[in-house]
Amino acid sequence: MTARPAAATTRVRLLPHQRSGRVELAVDVVDHQHGVRHRRLVVDDAHAGSPTRTALQAEFAAHDALLRAHPEWEAPVVRNGELVIQNPASEYFYASPTMREWRTALVPGAGALLPVQRPGISHLPSGAALDQTSATIYRDALDSIGVRTRAVVLQEIARRDARTLSEAARPRWVSLASGAAVPVLDAMAGIEGLAQRPHLTLVDIDPHALSLAERMVVEQGLELGPDVALLQRDLVRDLLVRPALLQEVGEGSADLVEALGIFEYFRDTSCVRLLREAFRLLRPGGSLVVANMLSDRRELQFNQRAIGWPQLVPRSVEELVDLVRRAGLPLDRTTISIPQDGVYAVVDVVR
Repeated sequence: MTARPAAATTRVRLLPHQRSGRVELAVDVVDHQHGVRHRRLVVDDAHAGSPTRTALQAEFAAHDALLRAHPEWEAPVVRNGELVIQNPASEYFYASPTMREWRTALVPGAGALLPVQRPGISHLPSGAALDQTSATIYRDALDSIGVRTRAVVLQEIARRDARTLSEAARPRWVSLASGAAVPVLDAMAGIEGLAQRPHLTLVDIDPHALSLAERMVVEQGLELGPDVALLQRDLVRDLLVRPALLQEVGEGSADLVEALGIFEYFRDTSCVRLLREAFRLLRPGGSLVVANMLSDRRELQFNQRAIGWPQLVPRSVEELVDLVRRAGLPLDRTTISIPQDGVYAVVDVVR
């Protein structure tokens, strides 16, 4: 995930770890052809009791139906810093000045996800104050919920793995395309009983994303160096094309490698390479965790042509299984978890 420079210097308190509640298993089956475990989860969202959620989602669903009825309607674009609206669904979504600034100043970067991950903040990282419309969208929209529930699944995986860690060695975690690092920092804060807090390496190509991550690190009481390393690196150049990052971080050195926010920005060939090379970073017993927007999710057209979030490649569960297979990773140690909102699949593979 990359980010544009902030348009203002307003200091926004990003807020500490917010617990999102329980993860309950609804369906748990093993695909006997491939050995992949498939889970359907009920994930509590901290904002599930919002009184505006039902009405907002009904509006979004109605506009999604309009978009499906009008395949000729084009997504909004930003030209010379101005948002160009090209269909009525986008006009509805971007009626709020805050939402327009969000799209022009922050999308598709790390700063765009912060108000979704932290709906309690008062301002965008670019400086605009949240109005009632934008606050409702960040709290209640299906896409907002999906970003938060995929992060809760990461927390659950981290807690699961923590039970198997040796107390003698300090755990090591790596976040690839970390953005502001909210999910992985929340996962770290949600683990109890570890003798030593994990050391975290955050990798992102964009310095503005890493600057946001640094603020999150400090606000959660962590120290750069002893607790967290920031690496400005190009994943394509330094991991997929050549093994520079593998050598720098250390092959077989990590207990957890996560890439929740980047997988769907890559075409299949690059996804296979990312899985293969990221898996090499793991120690035996460590977990690789990625996420991908699902192609059969609700309101896909609204995401792509009303919101106009660029360059995403939604995939089916079957396509994700095939990518893991092509990467040569063990299918019988692969789990695909889908929260009840159905926006993302979270794939974790144990080495």
